[in-house]
Amino acid sequence: MNYSQILEKYHLVFKYIYLGQLKEAFDVMGQMAEICRNNDLKIQLEKAFDTYRNILRYSFELGDDPEKEKVYQKLIKSLTELADDIREDIITGLGLLNYHRLKSKIQSSNHFTNHESDEMVEKLEFEREVQQILGVRNMGKVTTRQVSDNYETSLGNIFEYIWLKDKFGEAEIRLLNKIRKTKSIPWYDKCILVSSLTLSLIRHFDRNKIMLLIDFYNDGENQVWQRALAGWIIGLHAYDKRLKYYPEILDRLTSMQGDRLLIESMEMIVIQFIKAKETEKITKKIRDEILPEVLKIKSKLEEKLDLDNITSFTSFEEKNPEWENFFKDSPDVYQKFEEFSNMQLDGADVFLSAFAMLKQFDFFNKLSNWFLPFYRENELVKNSLETISDNLDVGLFTEGLEKTSFMCNSDKYSFCLNVKHLPPPQKSMMTELFNMELKAMNEMKEEDELINASAANKAIITQYFQDLYRFYKLHPWRNDFDDIFNLDLEIYNAGFFQILVEDSSILRNIGEFFFENSYFSKALSIFLKCQVKKNDNHELFEKTAFCYQQTGDFQKALEFYHKAEYLEKNKKWLYNKIALCYRKTRDHKKAVEYYLEAEKLDPDNMQIQALLGQTYMELEEYETALKYYFKVEYHKPDNHRIHRPIAWCYFILGQLENARKYLAKTISKDGNKNDYLNMGHIEWCLGNKKAAIENYRQSVKESNDDYEWFSRILDEDKKYLIKNGIHQFDIVLMPDYLKLSGSYQ
Repeated sequence: MNYSQILEKYHLVFKYIYLGQLKEAFDVMGQMAEICRNNDLKIQLEKAFDTYRNILRYSFELGDDPEKEKVYQKLIKSLTELADDIREDIITGLGLLNYHRLKSKIQSSNHFTNHESDEMVEKLEFEREVQQILGVRNMGKVTTRQVSDNYETSLGNIFEYIWLKDKFGEAEIRLLNKIRKTKSIPWYDKCILVSSLTLSLIRHFDRNKIMLLIDFYNDGENQVWQRALAGWIIGLHAYDKRLKYYPEILDRLTSMQGDRLLIESMEMIVIQFIKAKETEKITKKIRDEILPEVLKIKSKLEEKLDLDNITSFTSFEEKNPEWENFFKDSPDVYQKFEEFSNMQLDGADVFLSAFAMLKQFDFFNKLSNWFLPFYRENELVKNSLETISDNLDVGLFTEGLEKTSFMCNSDKYSFCLNVKHLPPPQKSMMTELFNMELKAMNEMKEEDELINASAANKAIITQYFQDLYRFYKLHPWRNDFDDIFNLDLEIYNAGFFQILVEDSSILRNIGEFFFENSYFSKALSIFLKCQVKKNDNHELFEKTAFCYQQTGDFQKALEFYHKAEYLEKNKKWLYNKIALCYRKTRDHKKAVEYYLEAEKLDPDNMQIQALLGQTYMELEEYETALKYYFKVEYHKPDNHRIHRPIAWCYFILGQLENARKYLAKTISKDGNKNDYLNMGHIEWCLGNKKAAIENYRQSVKESNDDYEWFSRILDEDKKYLIKNGIHQFDIVLMPDYLKLSGSYQ
């Protein structure tokens, strides 16, 4: 059985457990237990099954047991933990993952004692103290390097032990608590160990790991608590369905209600988690320099006449310009460079592609280094930058690099390591340019921090998520890890989130973030929840309607737009949205009604005039449609696209010479397959059969010889041709004539 098969069965077990189908869950676990080495686990599974059979017997055969529900809940809890243990035993026993040798080594130390735990920390503290003393007194001597290596080795051993230990006993808890409380172990090394604790929790559930991460958070040590919080939030999200079986965890969370720093930081974490999952899209956007196109629902008439492009004004598909922009995302009118800079300021991960290839240095062979915070005292950094340039203050440069929040820690190390290997001229030029950029960015950062006290926390959380993203996406063993970025985005729906966050404004902010980033279905679910508590907010109604509109539910969109209509004072934008939705639901009379209301508020808006013409054309009121199109033509004489629907109206009204005159203007500018087909119609109805055939040929050519399309449109338009005297039989023959009549000019 390979790893993917094991995972499939493992997830199937939990699916059955949460559905209450325990017989099926036992069956799958039995299949897994057959290849399990640990006989104790097999015995535990047999005992669990006996317990379940007794529950069933007491329910339906013997006297009812009032404690059976408690026994059942305890059984569920033990089954989830047993499934974890069986999975890990198979992985290690069969050597399915790269770290199985390390894992086997860790498992052999099951009798790790409190005394050994104390010794590990004491040894780490002693080596750290000696390292500090020798670092001052014996700069550059070999002894310093040896002591440093000993300390790094001890730290690495503890990292691996924490990461690969399935369940923590008293000794492991004691070890981490002593590390947590000691002052001699620096913050950046504690950060590494917090990350190992997070990796351990994601790899194998254990309530003690969650409790320890919460303890690290409660200590409030800067840089450490932010990582600890991210760790237990991710862990709780991954195991949310299990938490009801652990009342001690729920009680701990309940005791933290009302912690404002916690609530605000959770908002940052949820939003940064969403942003991290957007990294691939951002990378592609930057690489291709193409803005994503918005798919629009178009009627055949809209496509045929290119009605959406009649005017070059801002489309009425846009969001309400009066809405408050919660996150200051860059408007589309900014240039690409400005957009890139704003994405940086907003915490988007814009550097992944630039640094992805710079994770091949030996530094990254050590797994813990993927989580090492960047700090200026690091010997690796000093050694990498010591020969940069005589004109560059390396100390100030590394200080600026440490402070900047626009690169994650992992990329900062990549940058320094890469600089070390550059030729001197390139090295000097790159670092000087980079230094200028750092100064500018750090000035902006300092200004931001003066305005917003939480900016520093946001920067730490942002960088940490970017470090995590690089680890899960770029590490050579990435396929061995349960990728946290494959979890769903809906942390706000998790049970633990409901316990911790009672402030509806936090939920609204998350909804706004989804909305600003076009996750309209997810924003919609949040906005609907927010309305339960606040049912008189016109902006919330508008945004809910807009989400329904973007997901294609125009009837529901209308329902909420009309709610907003009773509350909103500035109705210009709103009327246009309502009219659009009525058009999409084919209620063109109501659409006209609202476009006319919009026209009263904005009589000089040619976009509204064009849309009124389009809607009247949908109502087959072509004379009225022409009045509006002529108004656009008069005020925007350079807009040749308006000639296209004018020509079509004239054609349907039988004014063929006028139709030909206007369509010729369009074709002279940017004729397309539909224009040539329509010109063919006009020439045919005028009796110019040869000219009609030439235009039809050009139409087919423009369509890349798509005769199926040509035949379909010809059939749709035949009623207009027949009305103008063309025989239906000739219309049927035309496609085949074009196919067989020789070469195309």
